Amino acid sequence: MNHLDTNAYYALGIPAYVLVVLLELWWTRRRGLVAYRYADSFGNLSAGLGEIIIGLFIGPYLIALYVLGYEHYALVCWESNSWIPWVLAFFLGDFCYYWYHRVGHRVAIFWAIHGVHHQSEEFNVTVAMRHPWFSDFYSAPFYAPLPLLGVSPTQFFIAISAISFYSLSIHSKVFQRTGLYIFTTPATHIVHHCHNPRYIGRNLGAMFTLWDRFFGTHVEMRADDPPRLGTPYGYETHSGARAQWIYWRDLWHAVRAGGRLSERVRILFGRPGRHLRGTALIATRKARDDDEVPTWLKLYSAGQLCIAACFSVYILWLRDQHSVVVWMIAAVLVLWSLFSLGSLLDGDERAWSQELLRLSAWVLAGAWFLAEPGYAVAGRSLLLCSSLSFVWLLSRREASALQALPRAASNGPAAPQGAAVGDVARGID
Repeated sequence: MNHLDTNAYYALGIPAYVLVVLLELWWTRRRGLVAYRYADSFGNLSAGLGEIIIGLFIGPYLIALYVLGYEHYALVCWESNSWIPWVLAFFLGDFCYYWYHRVGHRVAIFWAIHGVHHQSEEFNVTVAMRHPWFSDFYSAPFYAPLPLLGVSPTQFFIAISAISFYSLSIHSKVFQRTGLYIFTTPATHIVHHCHNPRYIGRNLGAMFTLWDRFFGTHVEMRADDPPRLGTPYGYETHSGARAQWIYWRDLWHAVRAGGRLSERVRILFGRPGRHLRGTALIATRKARDDDEVPTWLKLYSAGQLCIAACFSVYILWLRDQHSVVVWMIAAVLVLWSLFSLGSLLDGDERAWSQELLRLSAWVLAGAWFLAEPGYAVAGRSLLLCSSLSFVWLLSRREASALQALPRAASNGPAAPQGAAVGDVARGID
């Protein structure tokens, strides 16, 4: 059962993800649609890669917890050839996801985790990969009914993996199909990623729309209210790593300004828009436009993300052959890369020097791997890639100075055009 780790299998699915992205990119261009912007897509992919790396440590414990519930506390035991646990795995699994997802939109402290998935202002397959890094910390209780009702770990794993891959296809403008009033489709799910007040917190199901229709959270898109993608707070950063902390930062400032303990508790566990009512908004900035990111930087960051992804796949595919020390070194290297590369795309003033420091760490890690028995190929690969990257980045010193453009800070999360702050607060509910 230790191998039943969805994050490890997500890593195995990276080639399939890439193929789906390329297919959608080709299809959108053929239809004359604009669905991809490089920096936004980079942020989405880096968020997903970070979640997989963190899952390297969390996943085994979640699986062990499920196995414990199934083997010791199951209320029913099905025959090995029974189809009932399979039906439960898919329908009840999606039902549990619906409530886990709904809580992520209704409770501020959980929205601080889940909200990162909604920050993108595009709608394409990479948005499905824009995962919150810490959602696994509160997801387990929502799936507790499955092991209690006799759904085996294997059946649960297969069902949740299928639901996850299905949800990949609904984050698209081109993979349209009929849902037969049963299945979630791109046409129904795009509403969920809008910050129009009538759409926020709606259409929460991953595979089925049945739960939304039954519990009153289903809504159809209206022609007189076209979709406005993203969140009311705006899009702050191209860094999928830094994005994980934005709503925590906002929530922390709101709690500090909350006054009495009872009010602070209400801010933490109340509606996510509550802190916008009457509390001081902190200064934020808008991510620079994709066209402002130099072409050389797009090529460089894409190459570095590929290196980090390949290294991650190597660690995850052979996870049982690596020590915890190797896991931790790999996690630090990859997560550091996601933060650093995102800062480069954002045009932060110190991003260039920080990136050189990161590459130096990769060189040292390559030397360490080279000295370890059984890691000669990995060590040589890291040394070669990071050394060449270091030299190439140094050659772009003047260009790096030009790409660090100062950006004006705003007075806080900007409301959509024509909306008052109160409307924004209500829209998150």
